[in-house]
Amino acid sequence: MTLRHVPGPLRPHTIGLVGQFVRPSRSQGGRSIGTAIAEEITTETGSGMLSSTTSSVAESPASAAFKIMSGLILCRQPIVTPELTPFERAYYNYQSELQKRLMWTFPKWFYYPEGTLAERQFSSVQPTVDGNDRAEFEKPDIVFNRDRRSKQEIVFPERDVERETEESAKIYAKIEPRPRITEADKMNDFRSLERKLDRTLYLLVKKDRQANEWKFPAAEVLNGETLTGAARRVLLNGGPNMNTWLVSNTPAAYHHYPYKLEDNEKYNGAKIFYLKSRIFAGIFVPQKGSGIIDYAWLTKDEIPDYVHKGYWASMANALSKQ
Repeated sequence: MTLRHVPGPLRPHTIGLVGQFVRPSRSQGGRSIGTAIAEEITTETGSGMLSSTTSSVAESPASAAFKIMSGLILCRQPIVTPELTPFERAYYNYQSELQKRLMWTFPKWFYYPEGTLAERQFSSVQPTVDGNDRAEFEKPDIVFNRDRRSKQEIVFPERDVERETEESAKIYAKIEPRPRITEADKMNDFRSLERKLDRTLYLLVKKDRQANEWKFPAAEVLNGETLTGAARRVLLNGGPNMNTWLVSNTPAAYHHYPYKLEDNEKYNGAKIFYLKSRIFAGIFVPQKGSGIIDYAWLTKDEIPDYVHKGYWASMANALSKQ
């Protein structure tokens, strides 16, 4: 094989086949660089040997233009612990009974000082333990009126409602936990952050368009702007009354989609890089000019009903199961 390079100034970054330099100009008299190289190569056996190599260089298309966008995965973390599974409930019940069996005797002398009226009232209602209700070969282990071979049963005297004060009544007040099912759950209010307290909620917004209207909020990255800066600008679409935290500057998910030629002549499509963020307080209120016509706080299990399959495939792994 013999190779002769195109006349003209040589530059070190324009290297051709077998280490020879070629001129880096964009065209050679109306010809592309690949065409010029192909025409300058001659071989002893013919040009068919290199046809596949040279044609791939000559026909490579220019890189497509995509709109770069920054998206936001804004979530509310779980507020209460999740519901226990049947196995977990059985395990904790077992541990509770085991703790009662192995615990020390109830220290009545601490709560009811000896010789006081309260101590006599407490002792009078306790069941008598003699240890004879077990098998004959078992040796009773009775300490402070308790058979330590089984859990201790404590009976408290009845309350004297007529004599107790407001402060003493607080001692007997039963702690009632708040319900796990809120009004927002009963009303199916998807705009409320008070729903699904034991699950992570994600913000999805709806834009006024015909297809793919439900998505995570996103905006185009402007000239000189970073992904983080664009993400903070996205937060402004929800109003100033949100206390949020941007978890990282590194994208957690990526999605791209093409544009129709009649919809956008400037770009071939969009590439969206999603950053994670959390909301601690406040509410999301769409601002005028944001293009948002609706929004919803959804769990991971609910999101597939709102978005198309391709979009969900790009986002699923970035979302928490709980």
